[in-house]
Amino acid sequence: MTRASSPHITRREFAALIFGTAIVGNTSCVAAAISPAESYVRKISNEVMLLANSGVKGTALRNRFSSLLSRYVNLRTIANFALGPYQKKLPPGDRNEFYALFNNYAAALFVYYVDDFKGSELQIISTSKQGRFITIVSAIRQKGGGREQVRWRLVPAGGGYKISDINVKGVWLTIATKKRFSDVLNRSKGDFGALFAELREAETW
Repeated sequence: MTRASSPHITRREFAALIFGTAIVGNTSCVAAAISPAESYVRKISNEVMLLANSGVKGTALRNRFSSLLSRYVNLRTIANFALGPYQKKLPPGDRNEFYALFNNYAAALFVYYVDDFKGSELQIISTSKQGRFITIVSAIRQKGGGREQVRWRLVPAGGGYKISDINVKGVWLTIATKKRFSDVLNRSKGDFGALFAELREAETW
């Protein structure tokens, strides 16, 4: 799969969406007091920054990103949503493989663009709550200049939080992945082999 392979969302956009402001480094907040949700966002950003600058490469780096994503992002929920109506058609025996491939796919995107995840800074703009969801609006101050607004959607989980969705350039991760996967499955007339093949391509990036 090449950078121009998808007319809907590029690898760069998908990487940003998968973990949005995880590319940030030293984090600042406009408010004097940082909420637990904001602290969670800062913790993630610091860990990703350290990993991006660690000098680790290739499969080892992908495995570390995979572990990091598994800790902080509700990837299984996102993966299920991405299948849309095809979720019920996924053979039960293939589910674990699908989740593993999705996790690896997301991690490979970070490795592919690891140089873009270095030397950035995050400013938290606002935090709001709607139902069980907490939305944090942030702005990335990128190494080359400029600012990119990113919205995190968090849900309570295990006494802390999990990332349930991220919005970059006005696009929510859940919606973007659902469109991408639906296109693949529609073209293959519901053949999951085509989707699995695309996800496995992450091994060659």
